Parts: sequence; structure tokens; C-alpha cells
Amino acid sequence: MLQSDQELQGTALIIFDEFHERSVHTDLSLALSLQVQELLRDDLKILIMSATLDSSSLCQLLGDVDVISSKGKSYDVEYVYLDAKVPQPDARSLSQVLLKTILHSLSHDTGDILVFLSSVKEILLLQSKLSAASTQDILILPLYSALSKKEQDKAILKANKRKVILSTNIAQTSLTIEGVKVVVDAGLEKLSRYNYANGMNHLETSFISKDSATQRAGRAGRLSDGKCYRIWHKSKILQASAKPEILRSDLSSLVLDLSLWGTNSFDELKFLDAPTQAITQETKETLQDLEMLDDAFNITSFGKDALKLGLHPRFAYMVLKANDLDYAYEACLLASLLGEKDIFKNESRDSDILSRFTHLLEKDLNPSYIHAFRAREILNQGSLVFKRLQKILKTTKRTSAFESEMLSVLLLFAYPDRLAKLRVKNETKYKLSNAKGAVIHQEDSLYNEEFLVVANLHAHNRDSFITQALSISLDSLEEYFSHLIKNDETIVYDKENKKFNIRQNQYFLKLELSSKPSSTSSKHDYKKLFMDLIKTNGLDILSWSKKALHLRQRVSFIRHFGYEDFVDLSEVALLASLDAWLLPYLDDSISTIKELESLDTYTMLIALLSWEQQELLNTLAPLSVEVPSGSNITINYESCEKPSLDVKIQEVFGMKESPKILNNTLALKMNLLSPAMRLTQTTYDLQSFWKNSYADVRKDLRDKYKRHYWPENPYEAVATKKTKKHMMNLDKITKEKG
Repeated sequence: MLQSDQELQGTALIIFDEFHERSVHTDLSLALSLQVQELLRDDLKILIMSATLDSSSLCQLLGDVDVISSKGKSYDVEYVYLDAKVPQPDARSLSQVLLKTILHSLSHDTGDILVFLSSVKEILLLQSKLSAASTQDILILPLYSALSKKEQDKAILKANKRKVILSTNIAQTSLTIEGVKVVVDAGLEKLSRYNYANGMNHLETSFISKDSATQRAGRAGRLSDGKCYRIWHKSKILQASAKPEILRSDLSSLVLDLSLWGTNSFDELKFLDAPTQAITQETKETLQDLEMLDDAFNITSFGKDALKLGLHPRFAYMVLKANDLDYAYEACLLASLLGEKDIFKNESRDSDILSRFTHLLEKDLNPSYIHAFRAREILNQGSLVFKRLQKILKTTKRTSAFESEMLSVLLLFAYPDRLAKLRVKNETKYKLSNAKGAVIHQEDSLYNEEFLVVANLHAHNRDSFITQALSISLDSLEEYFSHLIKNDETIVYDKENKKFNIRQNQYFLKLELSSKPSSTSSKHDYKKLFMDLIKTNGLDILSWSKKALHLRQRVSFIRHFGYEDFVDLSEVALLASLDAWLLPYLDDSISTIKELESLDTYTMLIALLSWEQQELLNTLAPLSVEVPSGSNITINYESCEKPSLDVKIQEVFGMKESPKILNNTLALKMNLLSPAMRLTQTTYDLQSFWKNSYADVRKDLRDKYKRHYWPENPYEAVATKKTKKHMMNLDKITKEKG
């Protein structure tokens, strides 16, 4: 109504009832209504109601508004909690605790009993146990949304016998069941949560909020005093309210609605809660892939048609694409089928959607194994969607017979990110086109199919379990989805044999369809292949001389001390800038690992520094230091904070102070070595070492290295790399000349 008539002409008041439930539609409708009130209709009234309303947060959103409270006519409800000595029941023991509680209430209380459970499975299990255990003449009736109206009425309307009603959340709020005086609350509910990691909704069982507990207990006090058995301890702290749907669900339809309204940001409207920017952006990109938003994230005509269908954008995309192929009705029926629970009565491990769809298409609704009511609802819903489509676009009837393979094509229109390929023949594991993993049961009729289109997955820790799928052929993929198939060459480095292996690959999104060795006669783009190879395997595949490594370390050192104008030569930075420094040297003649290794990395990197920077580098971070012995010792810049000099003690005799770099501001860490190149002492202050430690070090070294020269006075001694014999000869020659 808002999207078609923003001024809501003829409407004076909008009432939001049961607002605490906070569906996405409620939040969006309130946000749009508030903007209409602000910009177009200052006379429009808005009333927000609930028996468990968080008025404080609403007042923060709405400002100075009236808050009206009314207790109304209420009856006392007595609360009975789980005995403190009884542990909180788990999934296995819950039905037994509930059975015991219900049997107790049947004997000690009056009136009908309403039991709140989290799922149909739990309802059917408890119904079976209660039927076997109860000796009283009572009606045990299930109540959930998938039941027909006739079956629901049995639970809701007055009966001649006492009733035990086993219900999901359907009976929590607006529904009044006459005769109920007792509520048994299991304290659990199933909420749908959207997992952005795999792009799927998952039902999660969680404990109810305080608001929900209040609503449920209130069912016992609608018409008289009542009692509520709570299957949890009185000391248990419940969350105030459930997490709103807008923070836990797929927002595709909501974002599309916002775009139709003329806004691309949640900030432009008043929302009680808004999703993160990352989730909003990801949703917009998905809608772009579905052709419903353009490059500026504005809604397209295709997107407007999709909204008119009233389907999830994925299903709407499928229906609109199917219409071009004359399979529109089948797509509408498939969308309806996927939106409901299984039409087969007995739980089946078989995931094949085709068998369900065929029964619906042929209207073969045998009640012995098919939920006939559910199947008819799906057929009706499919027809309604098809009629909507006919009002939007021209549809044509297909004259040829239905081809089952086309159902897989239709499904892949909706879920291109869920094409699955069997990893290994005769195994159960698949890889999906969204790069996730999945498994199928070995007894499934789709077992060993090479390609599947997956409609639904049951999440596991690593690989999700396939619960709904269709098989599809490679021919169909190539015929209908060529725009999503890309051909690429990849290169792998065989370290052991020092050669490259080049393969031709075919991809459907992130899924590899095929891979085969590339023909040696074909012309390869070696530049791209080598660049991809280095990005994957790192820089070690290139040859790094000591000179090149020292250059990188010296530049990192001076950058660490504030000279950030110098280009970053760290591995991360170099991998990110391969195009700048490596690509110019990869000419067409380089096609082997030997030729790649022959590239001079030092020349490539030094070219990134200007002449002035090279001169400054040599001044601030010299490559080496000349010591008194005449040797040029290379400085080790591996540690940016503490560059070091590894030098024999004998070679620095006569050196008064530790050498300094960085404009004579930073003393080198001196690793003083023995004649055998073993570390003897570390110092930053050579003068202090000579004065305080040398005598003890000399004593130890004289015992170990008797053939070497260890003078008492290191200040005046002659530095040397030679042995004591050489030094004695040198001393003798010096004296003779003297």
C-alpha cells in the first residue's frame, strides 16, 4: 500500500499490533510510515500496540509521543517452575519431562491444557507418548500452521471433552483458545537465522525471551484464573526480548523495497535496529547479480517486476527468466514448493526435488504418502504467483512436453552459487560454486551424480548436508549459463623437478568444472601465469642474491626510523606491487624456471630508488663497516631496531668505540666472535667492553685458542685476522726495522 500510494490517501490511522514480534515487514512499514508522516502527511496517526511493548526504545526513536498503558481485565496465573533438584532437560529428556508434567496437570488441575513446543517433530513425538500413557478420556490435538483449517479448528474451538493442545508459537499471541486454563511451556522456540557465510536460512532452537514467556503464560489467564508450568528453573535469567528479524534474516527483499522507495541507506529512515554496513553492501551486490539493482544500486525495471511477484528475489529472478523459456508456470510452482515443508509424509533421506515436483505437476496427491492439504496449498500458491506474473508480463503456453532437465535449469537461475560438483566418483562429498563443501547421503537417489543444483542444506561444522537438490548435465550448464562459465590457465611450480605445469581450467563462478594439461603447442600468456604463480607461491620462486636481500633489509631499517618516503620492499608490499617492479622485466622470451631465476632482483629493486635516495641510503645505512684489521664487515640489518656487526674480536683491536650509523646516532650491536666464529660477547659499547669485560674474555680465549694473538692492552694492539705466529713474525720484523 505504501509503495503504491505514498500519501496513503483515505487512511487516517495505521495500527501496528503485536509490535513486539518485530518482523522485517513491521520494521520496514513503520520506517516508511514515519517518513510519510514527516514529509507528506502530518495529519497521519500511528498507533503501536503490544501486551509486551518496549516503550522506552520506541520513545527514543519517535521522540515526544504519548504512551498509554492499560492493564485491562486480567486473571491471576499461578507459576510452577521446574524443581531445583531436577536438571534442565536436554533434547532427549524434554518429552519425558513434559509428559510427566501434563499427566500431573490432568490429575490435579481443571480445564484444557495448552502445551508450547518448538517444532512439529516434538509435537508428534509427545502426542504419541501422551496417547499411550494417558488413561483419561481426552482429546490430544496438534496445532501448527501446516495443518488444514479443519484440523486447526479442532484444537481451537470448544469441545465436549477435555483437550490437551500441543502447539507451536501459532498460539502464543492473538489466538484465544476457549477453555484453556493451564499452559505448559517447554521454553523453546525455533527461529530462522540467515547465514551470510553460505547464503542460507537455518532454523535454530533457542530459549524463549521474557516477552514470549509472558505472552505464553497469558494464554492461561484469558478467561479465568489459570496455571502455567514453566519447564525451567525459577533462577534462570531470560533475555528481555528476541533478537529482531532484521538482524538475523536475509535482507534481499527489504533492500529491494528500500530501493523502490528511493533510498539506498538505512540511515535515511527511522529503524529501531539496522543491519551492519557490510551485510547491507553484500545484499546489494547479490541484487546486482540478479539484475535487480544497477551499478548505482538503484532499482531496475527488472527489480520492480520482481517485487510485484511478491517472492524472494532469487525466486522472482527464476520466474522472470523462466518466462523467456516458456516455463513460467513450472517456475512459479517450483518457487511455491521450495517455500513449504516436504509434501511427502514419511521422512525420507532422498533429496531429489523432481519426484515431489512431478506429483504436484500431475496433481497426483495420493494421501497415503502425500500431505494432500499441504500439496494443494502449494498448487494454489503457485497458481496465484503465475496470475501475478500474467498481470506484469506477457506469458505464453508451452506446447511441448515438460522436460525434467529444465527444472534443474530453473533452480540454477535462483541459486547459481549452489551448483555442486562431485569431488571423487563413488564418494559423497561435493564442492559448491560458492567455494563451500556439502555431502549427500549414500542411499540418496542423487548419489554419484556428477553435478547437482542444491536448493537446501542442513548446516554442519564443515560440510553441509544436502536435503533438497536436482541433478543437472554439463550440456545444460554450457547452454544456459555460458555467461557464468570462464576459461582460465593456471600454472603450478613443480619444485622437485624445477619446472612449470600449465593447465586449462573451466570455472562456473568459484567451482572448477574441468581441468586438463595445456597443449604445449598453444601460446601461453607467460606474464600472467608467472604473476599468478608468484602471488600464490610467494617471492621465494625468484632468485634473491645477498645484495638484493641486503637492499631490502637496509630500506626496511631506514623506513622503520621514519624515512617513509622510501619505497616499501617488504614481502607483503612487493607481492602487492608486482606490476610496478617485476612485470616490466617479464618479456616474452621468459618461459622456463631457469629463465625466471636468471632475473636480477637487485637491479629491479634498486631501480625503484632515485639517485638521491640511493646516496642517502648509503649514508644512513651503509652496506658495510671497515674495521681496524682492514676487513669490510657487512652490517646485518635483519633486525630493523638493532642492526648488528658480526666480527672477530681480534679484528677490532685498537677500535675505541662501537661504530655508528644513521647519521652517527645509532650504535651497532657488536657480536664479538672467537677465531672459530662462535659468539663470545655482545655489546653496544665497545669502550666499556675493553674496560670491564675484555680481561675475563681474554683469559678464556687464551686457553681455548693458544695459537692466536691475545694482547693485554686491546687499545694499542694491532688488529689482525692472522694467528699468533704471524703476529710474532710481524713484531720481529717491526723491531729489526726499528
